[in-house]
Amino acid sequence: MTPQKKGDLSGIFAPTLTGFHADGSISAEGTRRFVRFLLDLGVDGLTPLGSAGEPVALTREERKSLLEAIVDENAGKVPVYAGTGDYGTSATVELSLHAKSVGCDGLMLIAPFLLRPPKQDVLDHYRRIRDRVGLPIMIYNVPLLTGTEITPQEIQLLQEEDVVHSVKWSHLEVARIHDTRLLCGPQFPIFAGIDLIAFEAMAVGADGWISGLQMMVPALARRLHRLLTVDKNLEDARALWYRVLPLVNLEYRALGTTDGNPHWLAVCREAAALRGIPIGISRGPLAPVDSGVRAELRSLLEDLEQL
Repeated sequence: MTPQKKGDLSGIFAPTLTGFHADGSISAEGTRRFVRFLLDLGVDGLTPLGSAGEPVALTREERKSLLEAIVDENAGKVPVYAGTGDYGTSATVELSLHAKSVGCDGLMLIAPFLLRPPKQDVLDHYRRIRDRVGLPIMIYNVPLLTGTEITPQEIQLLQEEDVVHSVKWSHLEVARIHDTRLLCGPQFPIFAGIDLIAFEAMAVGADGWISGLQMMVPALARRLHRLLTVDKNLEDARALWYRVLPLVNLEYRALGTTDGNPHWLAVCREAAALRGIPIGISRGPLAPVDSGVRAELRSLLEDLEQL
């Protein structure tokens, strides 16, 4: 089995936003500016083109060119786990081999989505990619988007086969963190993948955190991670958590609505715009936040002294 390098897989790993020009074309400079912002504020790693980078709105060649720009801008400063997942195994292999060729440290792979293949086919999908590409794989476990959940027991199986080497748990139930740690052991890197459970996840032993706050307020996310996992300072961590919780609640407010507004990604993109990063607006159908949400977001960021 490939030795675990847990020290390289801990902390706050930030998704990257894709920059767009007004005509919808890719803004490589806007994307690079966002990467520099993340690095300047101390993120421990990057996970480009998972979901926040909007790969479903990009062509395969756009995904490759964006990843090249991000890796170049990073210049080896922090580990890069590339989001190369696609529905098709062959497409995922192609994107993953490209990620390997440009120097990515690993892959962050979402399960095949939309058609919801049988679970055995999903597990074999990961096995084939590992066999063909050879890079370490972080499972991006987000059943809300894929309709498929890789269970802690299945993660353990793939770990034992040297197929999977870490996991990002984007799930509202923190029990998934408990069970994965129990089954996969203390050296298996586990990341909280949704801000709503980040505090609890790190308090019970998650090694790191990949979600929206890293894109909006990376310095505060880094501070919270260090308080919980390094300093073991629960009192100060709790105080900081309650400071950022209104921002988390705005980010995920749509989970409690029928119209899905505001979208979490639109909130994260607006935060970047408010901080002066020229990322533009998403390609349709995702629209920017409305003026009310924009004003609320600005007020929250000002209260946190992030503007």
